[in-house]
Amino acid sequence: MKKQLGQLLTILTLTISVANAQSPVRTEKVGHVFSITVPDYLTRTIGINDAASVEFKNEVKEVYTFVIEDSKADLELVDMKFTDVKEFYENFIKDFLADTKERTISAPKSFEKDGVKFVQFEATYYDKDVKGKIYYNITIAETKGYFYKIMSYTTEANKTKLRDDLFLLGTTIRD
Repeated sequence: MKKQLGQLLTILTLTISVANAQSPVRTEKVGHVFSITVPDYLTRTIGINDAASVEFKNEVKEVYTFVIEDSKADLELVDMKFTDVKEFYENFIKDFLADTKERTISAPKSFEKDGVKFVQFEATYYDKDVKGKIYYNITIAETKGYFYKIMSYTTEANKTKLRDDLFLLGTTIRD
């Protein structure tokens, strides 16, 4: 009984403190929810990319996917305002894999699906640790308030087996 009375008094004190705050207060919405459809063979993981919001992998198929989200509002805070998804892509691609051997980048393909604007492209480079080429399938998506980089990679040997799944995966992001 004493414990319940103590809890009730604590709650009342906190409620009165907030109600009587000297400065105006506001509620901040924190976090962003989005969805993406992934093949059943991918499982959720961590540790692929520190900037990623979500990551997936299948070690047997040697395929890894991660999503990096960039809030347009946050980008503007650091004076990075992009007019469209193509401009965002151009800013990203200039440094992507720039210091790697045998880097190749395909021509970007731009399109719109269900109100989301996309740029998709492929990239390969030689990885000395793997002693072979790594294949990237990358989709950049633009929604009303966000840019997303959906980045999947595997060995070049797996490229033809996984390419269609990775292209489709990149076009399923929604917020």
